Amino acid sequence: MNPEKEVTKEEFKELYFKYGVGNADYWDEFYEKQDGVKYLFREPSSDKENKMFIVGDSKEQRMFLTTEDAEEQFFDHQELPNNE
Repeated sequence: MNPEKEVTKEEFKELYFKYGVGNADYWDEFYEKQDGVKYLFREPSSDKENKMFIVGDSKEQRMFLTTEDAEEQFFDHQELPNNE
């Protein structure tokens, strides 16, 4: 796994459009107006890592890429026990 590196907001925006399926309206609504935010990016380790994730808060945004299999596993939910 590659280490994260800090990038500028403009670099983060370029990466967002390069790797993501996002659109300009979404970028404008959620990221464009943020000020004083630290942007971090982790380079993909292989060509198979092509699914973009962004996690963050008002102080920091982190972008990383994962494989399609890892993305599917991330969203798999185990059935919760019935507490009735």
